Amino acid sequence: MRSLLQNARTVDHVRFNLTLVRHAETHANADGVIQGLIDTELSNIGYLQSQALGRYLQYHRFSHIFSSDLKRASETVLQIRSLNQVSACEIQYETSLRERMYGIAQGRTRQWLRELAKESGVPYINFTPPGAETTSQVRGRAVVFFQNLCQQLLKEFGTKSSKATAKTTNIEQPLGSLTKEERGQVASRSVSSENLSSIQETRRHSHLQRSSSTGTLHINVNNAIVRSNSCQSSIDSAFDLSSLSSDQQSISSSLSLSSRNSSFDKQRSLMKSFLHSPYKNDFSDVDVLVVSHGAVIRELIKYFACDLQTDIGQHFDTIQEIAPNTSITRFEVTYSVHDDSSFSPNLELIDYHSKTHLIQANNDEYNLDVVNKCSL
Repeated sequence: MRSLLQNARTVDHVRFNLTLVRHAETHANADGVIQGLIDTELSNIGYLQSQALGRYLQYHRFSHIFSSDLKRASETVLQIRSLNQVSACEIQYETSLRERMYGIAQGRTRQWLRELAKESGVPYINFTPPGAETTSQVRGRAVVFFQNLCQQLLKEFGTKSSKATAKTTNIEQPLGSLTKEERGQVASRSVSSENLSSIQETRRHSHLQRSSSTGTLHINVNNAIVRSNSCQSSIDSAFDLSSLSSDQQSISSSLSLSSRNSSFDKQRSLMKSFLHSPYKNDFSDVDVLVVSHGAVIRELIKYFACDLQTDIGQHFDTIQEIAPNTSITRFEVTYSVHDDSSFSPNLELIDYHSKTHLIQANNDEYNLDVVNKCSL
């Protein structure tokens, strides 16, 4: 008998940041009109909101940018991308990120839809007007987008780690190679809005403790490092003071000091530009921006919180609310694929519906932090 070491398990994983942004305000938003797939444009305040967001994120490097192809989303993402100083990626437009199709309710007011739901005897939050997508259908395409994104990033940036295990066998036994069987399909679950309230009540009285099963992940993160010693050495080598007179040495020393100060100023300026990003980028170099619509972002967050058991804290109680225009919701995502090929990403909430860029915006003429009728 003897033991053979074999690579019995291989775990693929990728880590990335995910930033979700709702489009800026439209005239329909301000008037409380349901847009759905109607291709509306931004209002004046909407353009100012998107510019404020673009300036807020101008020094944050995104590796991937995705957007709905509807005008209100594409105009928002174009402002963000055009103002960004450090991102080199192109915008990728996805039809799966479009707003919910509202059927006969498109072009109608929210109040009209509430009255129709009341006449039908169905709670407003659960009501689906004739010809409209259900919330489950919206969640379905949002989840497919997220799963495809994880798999795409895994293919582009994923790393592998192998575990060696001991296998006992007879010495007379021939050493044949072992094969892994492919198992199953990626499973996804959904939570209906009917039982969401019961989940919320349960979570109010209990705390879910979960542990990450991602293993030890060694991720090389490229940071901007100021190499001052190298800079000083190169500057000193340019000035050989040994063969100069005392006056010449004094002049040369002044020039050397001036050159060093100039170099250090440039380095400080470079580091300052990196510090302008409102979010740390040391979790991963892969940073994804998604610009979409209220219903899509809401259903995606519900999938994260209810199906993937992501802890979003007190925000779970208001999970059905629509994100404010240009608000930022940000997660750190670790996606791992094990032998059983199960879809098991782990997410950590970093920011939720943040409007800091609107609150801090210096605009004497307009209040950009508006609560329009479609947010009620």
